[in-house]
Amino acid sequence: MCVRGGDVSLRPVPFGLGTEPQGALGVGQKRDGLVSVTIPTRNAAATLGRCLESVRRQAYKAVEVLVVDGGSCDGTQEVAAAYGATVVEVKGGLLAARIAGAQMARGEYVLLLDADQVLAPGALERAVAMAEEGGYDMLVLEEVSLPPRNFWQKLFAAHRRLIHFYLDEKALDPIKGTVLPRFFRRRLLLEAMDAIPEGLRKEVVHHDHAIIYLEARRLSSKVGILPRAVFHQEPASLREIVARNFRYGRSLAALEGPNPYSRLVRRRDGYIWPRGLAWRHLPLVVQSALLLTMLKAIQQAGLLWEKARRAALARPLR
Repeated sequence: MCVRGGDVSLRPVPFGLGTEPQGALGVGQKRDGLVSVTIPTRNAAATLGRCLESVRRQAYKAVEVLVVDGGSCDGTQEVAAAYGATVVEVKGGLLAARIAGAQMARGEYVLLLDADQVLAPGALERAVAMAEEGGYDMLVLEEVSLPPRNFWQKLFAAHRRLIHFYLDEKALDPIKGTVLPRFFRRRLLLEAMDAIPEGLRKEVVHHDHAIIYLEARRLSSKVGILPRAVFHQEPASLREIVARNFRYGRSLAALEGPNPYSRLVRRRDGYIWPRGLAWRHLPLVVQSALLLTMLKAIQQAGLLWEKARRAALARPLR
């Protein structure tokens, strides 16, 4: 475990990735047309370089990149600095990182990208054009896996293929749907984040993105879908899958009691599949079911471990 820094601190790094120097605008000051790409990280050095390279190669150059790091000790911050990203250190979970990134952003638009994702060529240019021409406040970016190299990656690839065969209005439902927007108008995103209770912000890791979308959807129903936009670098090993999902499970303890997102969490902890599945997609359904069953078992183990840990800490010493 490696944790550094305070709650939020800005670390100056070399300028690049198509942005102007930080001094050109104050933190949080909006610039029309600018896209702020925010990437939460925690020991993500293995995948971050490819992610940042995909941003740098975009034809759309009005871009700033904020890497919001949760105390990495594997060289993640050095990778970010090498690509000229601004590094923001945040102590907390994924939700805290996403909120900090949006608050630091200066763009008219904010893209919630993950460190294991790769932008398709032209994705930002198409996203801005679609948002402006269609009047959308948020966009789902169609996601597929990079070519799988092992059994586990094949399961993830099959699951993503299944989900994205059924991109329709039902898929956009914030409770029962199967996809989540990543590209937002910044003003809407900040308003949605302000509605999230302060007490949940630091602890929530799993379902962070779904919570943000739920609050954003309460403000606007102008959601579009951008095809062929994102590729996933899927987990390279079973060990990586277990570590990540055990952490997700532990974080679910923060959402155990009464909270505004109980219904959302119950639904998201079930099997998230499209409605009206076609028989021809049965092989994908089987692979998806195997993957989701494994992930949810690991997350449940993490939740039980965290609840036992908290109960032990609350027990009075004799």
